[in-house]
This record gives sequence, C-alpha cells and structure tokens, in this order.
Amino acid sequence: MKSRFRALWLLFGTAILVMLVVGCNDQLRQFIVPVPGPTGNPQALEHAIIVSTNPGASASGSNLHIDVSGDSNVGVVPLGLNPVFLGKTTSNVFVINSGNPNATPPNPQIPPTVSVYTALLPQSAIVSTVTLPTTGPDAVQTPVAGATSSLGNIYIANRDSDSVSVISGSIFSVINTIHLAAGSHPVMIAGNPSNNKIFVVDHGSNDVTEISTIDNTIIKVIPVGLQPIWGVMSTDGLFAFIVNQGDGTVTVIDASLDIVLPCDTTTPSCLANKSIKVGTTAAPSPNFAFYESKLRRVYVSNTGENTVSVIKGNGFDLGIVPQVLPFKLADVPISGAPTSVTALSDGTKAYAALGGCPAGVNHTNLLSILATATNCNGNRISVIDAVSLQEAKTIPVGIGPVSIDASGNALRVYSVNAHDSVTNATGTHAVGTISDINTSTDTEVMRQLPPQQDPTCAVSTTVFCPLQNPFMVRTFP
Repeated sequence: MKSRFRALWLLFGTAILVMLVVGCNDQLRQFIVPVPGPTGNPQALEHAIIVSTNPGASASGSNLHIDVSGDSNVGVVPLGLNPVFLGKTTSNVFVINSGNPNATPPNPQIPPTVSVYTALLPQSAIVSTVTLPTTGPDAVQTPVAGATSSLGNIYIANRDSDSVSVISGSIFSVINTIHLAAGSHPVMIAGNPSNNKIFVVDHGSNDVTEISTIDNTIIKVIPVGLQPIWGVMSTDGLFAFIVNQGDGTVTVIDASLDIVLPCDTTTPSCLANKSIKVGTTAAPSPNFAFYESKLRRVYVSNTGENTVSVIKGNGFDLGIVPQVLPFKLADVPISGAPTSVTALSDGTKAYAALGGCPAGVNHTNLLSILATATNCNGNRISVIDAVSLQEAKTIPVGIGPVSIDASGNALRVYSVNAHDSVTNATGTHAVGTISDINTSTDTEVMRQLPPQQDPTCAVSTTVFCPLQNPFMVRTFP
C-alpha cells in the first residue's frame, strides 16, 4: 500500500510541476523577442571614385563617387586646386592638389595641399586639408604621387624637391620630410598597409630609395632600369614591381631581402641587369602596372606599342634548386596602345584602356597631354582573357579612355574618357565622361557626366552648365 501511495503522490507531484512550468511560460512568452534568421549576405559597400580638375578660375577640383552596387552617383566631394593624383589608405582616400604656387599677381599663390577624408562617406565627408610647406629646408616642389604604410601614414613624392613628405594618418599634418639624393626626382611610391617599408621610384637617378616607415629612415638605394616611372607592391607586401619606361623593363624587388630578384635566365626576356624586358619592340614605353592578387600576376601597359605584358608575380624562392624566379608570361597583342590596365579580382580577365595617347604618356604628364585636343582620341576598352592570354573583344566607350579600374567584387569596370562629348538641347559640348562596364556581358551599361564646374549652376534644357575634366578613377576599398 505504501508503495502504491508513494507512486500516486509522485505522479500527482509531477503533474503539478508540469502545469506550473507551462503556466510560467505563458506568463513569460510575451517578453520573448524572436531572432530573425539569416537573410543573405548584402553586397559590400564599394565606390568608384573619379577625380576631376576644374578649369574654372581658382576653382577646386572634386571627387565623384559612384556606388558600385547601384550604378548611381552618391556624392561629390570638393578638393583643392589642381588635383593631380588619387590614392587610398585602409579607410581614407587622399588627393594631391598641386595648387598654384608659382602664380604672379593678380593671381594669388596657392600652395600644394593634400585632401583626406573617409572614403565611403562622400555625402557627409569632412575633408582634412594638409598644406605642404613651400618655404624653408623642407619646402615642397611638384608633389606628384603617394602611398600609405602599415601605420596608416601617407607618403608624398615631391618630384622637383627630391623629397618625401610624411603625413600623419591620425592628425593629418606633415610630421616629417625625408630628403633624397639630389637629382632623384621621385615620381611614385610603392607601398601598402601590409609592409613597414616603402619604395620610392626615383625617375631622375634610375633607382629606388627604400625607406622604413617605422622610423622614416632610408634603408637602401637600389639601382633599377632607366627612367623608372611607376611602382606597385604585391598585396602581401613581399615584392615591389618597378616599371622602367626608359628601357622598357620591369624590376622586381624582394621587400624582405632588400635586393633585386634576378629574373629567370631561361627566358629570352631576362636581361643581364636582372630586369624583365616587356613588349615586343625596342621602345615599348611602359607606364603603369597593376597587381592582380588572385593569380598573382602583374599587368603592364605598354604605351609605345599595342601590347599588355603579363608577369608572374608570386612564388619566388631563391633558396631552392632550381630557383623560382620572376619571368614574363606573355606580351598580349591588343587593338591599340594602352594607357592604363586593370584586372578582375577573380583573376578571369584584364581590361586595358586604349586611349590613343602618344607613346611615353604617364601620370606625370597626362594632364598636359590632355590639354591638346588631338591627343588621346581612342574609344575602346580591350578585354583580355586571363587563361588564354589573348584579347577576347573590345568594348566601345567614350573618346579618350585614359584611366581604368575594376571593382573589388569583379562586377564592374570603370573607364574615364577624358575627351568625350555630350549633345543636348544647346548643342554638342566637349567634356569627359565615365563609362560603367558590366563585366558579365562586357558592355557599357551607363555613361556618367563629371561634376559641374559651378555647383550652383541651374542646368536646364537651354542652359548648359560647364563640367569639370575627369582624368583618373580608383575603386574603394
């Protein structure tokens, strides 16, 4: 009897406990907030940024931002006077403005500046303006290019003062000036956040000045080819690729060993000075290189002929036998002389802007070359298949494609057409445009106008507001 009684009480107690739990849950259920499940991965925010000069009297240039995912204008950021170069750090973009330091009265003298702002916030951008010194021992002459470092500082190559200005990435002011050898004439800096070194391309002395970005001291001066004009660092920061326009070569520098890597002597493009010969003629006049991180290749645009050179850009090892050394994969024939080149992040294709510019064009003389209307009147983009290393097709765009870049998601390519024209109710007006290219179909899906010279101009069917002159595009991040 006791066992049966105990079992009945156990069953009764269990029933009461269940009722209490259910009731408690009914009381608490109104406070439970459901957590929604995953809704898919939204496309990462990405912008194409186009820098333009402003021909208006004492008028500032600008950066136009295009949202990659929406193919829409999302903001215009005013810059300084006469911008010449667009660069980027981890989170910011910076633009070098040459100013007007040699003006004579009544025109005011305006020193060179650097405009810095958060890259993906154009509509609410707070632009920090860094004025470069024009007097004293650290006076700057002709800033032309720049790069960043692992510490987030910005380095500016000052061609005619043989120096590099160091701008703090936190307080946005000049904190140091690194003086190079006389006659160096620096024109480019190869560097990125993956390395604590930068490589300053010295056009005048045919060498590269290697600088520590930890203490801003010169580590070494490394001889390269003739008249080096451009430098790009691999994404991992291990190698720097230097484009030598004077002798049509590319020099590869090991950023860890601080030496020029010898090229593969079994290939005909390997020269005695360890550089790689690009192009197929005696004077290919290369001007630009793009490092593609998926297949780790370097694409080089040769302005003196109708080719893009492709160089193996990874896996170099001097410590094994046989040594793994850099070599040229191909000189790809294309339908015109390229001014600039880019490649998709998935490694499938490269794109070259066939600007129709004269041989020898580069970032230091582009704006003066564009000042002559008969220059840079090409109108096509070459599509290069990265597997066959052949031109797959050409894409018609506006007149004068001189700068090109691909979005990080590989869905779009943007071309700046510096000598395009626009026809409206008031007639035909010469003006640059920006082509938006869909990479899945390799067709132009939209052609955009640059910003107005005067943002207050009220455009209408009878009033044409003069526009600025675009000359360079970079995607961010």
